[in-house]
Amino acid sequence: MKLKVTKLETSKYELEVEVSEAKWSAAREKAFKKLAKDVTVQGFRKGKAPEHLVRAKIDPVKELDEAVHSLLDEAFQFAIKESGHYPVIQPTYDVVKVSDTELVLKFIIVAAPVVTLGQYEGLKIGRGEANVEDSAVEVRLNSILEQNAELILKEDAAALGDTVVLDFEGFVDGEAFEGGKATNHELELGSGQFIPGFEDALVGVKAGESRDVNVTFPENYHEQLAGKKAVFKTTVHEVKEKRLPALTDDFAASLNMPNVTDVASLRVHVLFELTKQAEAAERNEYVEKILAKLRETSTFELANDIIDREVEHMDERLKNQVTQQGMEWKQYLELTKQTEEEIKERFVSEATVNLQNFLVLNEIAKAKEIEVTDAEVDFEIAMMAQQYNMEEKRIRELLGDNINNLRNDVRQKKIINFLLENNE
Repeated sequence: MKLKVTKLETSKYELEVEVSEAKWSAAREKAFKKLAKDVTVQGFRKGKAPEHLVRAKIDPVKELDEAVHSLLDEAFQFAIKESGHYPVIQPTYDVVKVSDTELVLKFIIVAAPVVTLGQYEGLKIGRGEANVEDSAVEVRLNSILEQNAELILKEDAAALGDTVVLDFEGFVDGEAFEGGKATNHELELGSGQFIPGFEDALVGVKAGESRDVNVTFPENYHEQLAGKKAVFKTTVHEVKEKRLPALTDDFAASLNMPNVTDVASLRVHVLFELTKQAEAAERNEYVEKILAKLRETSTFELANDIIDREVEHMDERLKNQVTQQGMEWKQYLELTKQTEEEIKERFVSEATVNLQNFLVLNEIAKAKEIEVTDAEVDFEIAMMAQQYNMEEKRIRELLGDNINNLRNDVRQKKIINFLLENNE
């Protein structure tokens, strides 16, 4: 066999294989004998008829097709071994030339991406600071109080922030529409759960009062109601206001947080948690800056076909999520005010960045021989067992084949740690 290699574009190659005349002749003969076994010639027992009569019964196109397919795998393995280019996407093939004495096959392959690293040690990126303002602590404390608030019945009119318990039914052009009716529904006014104007229209209502609420559905609402005027007939049964607990030592102790016994220790706990979050956010931001620098200074052999395949996977995952939420794709586009073209453009950008990050990190791991030992995997499993209060054996059973994903995660963490330790 002879091989001709032509580079078509980034990491995409045409591998043209010329099969020797002897090999092609043998393949055709083998194909003829295989097809001849099923040929019946009147007056002769199967397999005993003269060859010229049998050949007359066999479709020459079918014989050539059988012969070509018998050589495909051998020719392809020869092509990738000789060229040194190994495919990462299912290759395509074509018959360039075929005759009684000649067979030339062409394979189009997308080879594994290649990256040439830029500088990845001694970079002067500049780290930020993980500061937590006193105001952030107060905001978190208020949030804790909000989470533990009680709803108390009130006789006064409802205000923004109050919760009303109501029955409602919606009508468009005097006709009730599907999904527009509920009883004893709890709604916090100002929460934005309902369409614009609905919650504001209930401000000032009292328990026992009925009120017609006139609204217009947004233009990006689902088709049947988009842009239409509607009236909701409502009856409010209860009005409740939030009553926040006082920030006392007893309240702090009742939260059952680790090492929290009073307000002072609660503040320390909140500050500690916020500081951890700030440090994690700063660390992630710093890592992203390093990766952005590496993408900028490295060169990539990354075929568009690979990016397109990743975009297809991202698109499929998103559409599955939309379906699982009980929403139609068209409705999702309307609600999110996006077009398919905008989503694809975003996916192409994200896929390119993700693949380049993977290539860079993998190449650094190879250069610095960063690998994961079985002991490190065992340690991660032991930590998971402790976290979920389960036996390690059970964790392994649940992981199954995904234990390789765990190994890859540990490897990625080690590469990131290397970058953090060797750059500023």
